[in-house]
Amino acid sequence: MLNNTTDRTTAPALQDFKAFTIQAPVTHQLSEVPVFVLEAGDQDVLRIDLEFAAGSWQESRQLSASLTNRMLQEGSKRRNGKALADFFDFYGAYLQYESSADRSGVSLYCLSKQAETLLPVLFELVFEPAFPEEELHTTLRNLRQQLLVEQEKVAFLARRGFNAALFGSEHPYGRSSNDAAYAALERKHLAAFHRDFYVKDRLSVGVCGKNTDAALPLLEKLLKNIPATHIPWEPRPFTALSQTGRVHIPKADAIQHGLRLGKRMVGKTHPDYHGLKVLNTVLGGYFGSRLMSNIREDKGYTYGIGSAIASYEHDAVFTIATEVGKEVSEAALQEIHHEIHQLRTALIPTEELDTVRQYLQGVYMSSFDGAFALADRFRDIHHFGLDYDYYQKYLQTVQQIRPEKLRELAVAYLDPESMVTIVAGG
Repeated sequence: MLNNTTDRTTAPALQDFKAFTIQAPVTHQLSEVPVFVLEAGDQDVLRIDLEFAAGSWQESRQLSASLTNRMLQEGSKRRNGKALADFFDFYGAYLQYESSADRSGVSLYCLSKQAETLLPVLFELVFEPAFPEEELHTTLRNLRQQLLVEQEKVAFLARRGFNAALFGSEHPYGRSSNDAAYAALERKHLAAFHRDFYVKDRLSVGVCGKNTDAALPLLEKLLKNIPATHIPWEPRPFTALSQTGRVHIPKADAIQHGLRLGKRMVGKTHPDYHGLKVLNTVLGGYFGSRLMSNIREDKGYTYGIGSAIASYEHDAVFTIATEVGKEVSEAALQEIHHEIHQLRTALIPTEELDTVRQYLQGVYMSSFDGAFALADRFRDIHHFGLDYDYYQKYLQTVQQIRPEKLRELAVAYLDPESMVTIVAGG
């Protein structure tokens, strides 16, 4: 009798990396708006992205960018929020709202054949919001209640303290939600932000999926009616704080400590960025990383720990994050420093580095799987003024970087004295 049982004690054989060509979008200019069209995929579905340079970097009143984006779904000048939701639900469509420090936008997921029906209503929702008072008050009340809950969590306190330590509480990358900011927001603030930033010359459009051409004529017609801004496009100046040392955020009744360590880091446009991504993966960027192996698997101090490098449009951050029992907090910090020290003084063994190479190549291949993923990878470089050479250089770095170079990067960038350590808890 044939035994089809999988032997889980033996790892599957490693597969050779298969090179592939990355499909780039075709750029159109429709009614003075850049439209990036990516025809790909086998399913008759589309994603249409309306993205604005309208994040917290642009706001003059705290939280107005994120709340403006959130309130789009609560009703237009023609229909209330329920009518809009019912309309998109009827056609099996889905709307996704996103707002960050740099940008805000709305994405429509729908069947290709329904795009002509749904696009006018999408534009109605985005460009003709009502910002109804009752729904605004309800949303603010709910957000303030959620904030009360989040403030009881050491992870939230550590994250908020970390961002403020690196950038300052008034910087777009250092700001966080607070009750006073919610209490000060009024409908007029959202309407003003929408008037100034949800405009033609701060807009870019993405269309990806199958049968994209069917949406373009109507899209061009709709874009003709979008107003342009009346204020100059000038980046607002901010100065980051870059605090170092240790900061304790008290939470008397907490049984855990939220830990955050890190610093401002070079971003995507820097030549060392790709190598730092590999180095970060070794340290804490995947489940087999040194931090996970040591602090979770060996010591049992935490359920999860990781490190990451996040590149924003105007800055970048390296972070190590975890939550541990307060009785092992100091021991966990010692082990984190130990793993950083090892990277700065010893070469990464070939076998370990080869495992990381294989992992990163697999992630790389999967990150381009499908039309939506291809569109996301384009956005990841477009806003930084990069081209597709970025991905080729990254792949070359993953495949070729040597242990000596990684140690060199660790010495240059991972000095604990240059980092801030946040400990939130009792």
